Amino acid sequence: MTQTQITKKPIVISNIRDLADNGMTLGLYCLPCDRWGEVIPQEWLDAGKPNIDYVAKKFKCGDCGETASKQVRPYLKRMGLSRVTC
Repeated sequence: MTQTQITKKPIVISNIRDLADNGMTLGLYCLPCDRWGEVIPQEWLDAGKPNIDYVAKKFKCGDCGETASKQVRPYLKRMGLSRVTC
């Protein structure tokens, strides 16, 4: 019996294009407003917005102006989520 060696390559997701290429979205949460927003990367890029480093970017709540918490997650079409500004 032989053992097969498997080499794993990590997925690097550090900018908006990487999120789009890997089927991910960026969830944004405003704690004071208890409100979620979502950046759909392909929509972001299609709108002519820059391919930014989302890790370093501070996204702000469109209602109160507080900095939103970020959560990378798989793209699932959702209804009723508001968009958050940058």
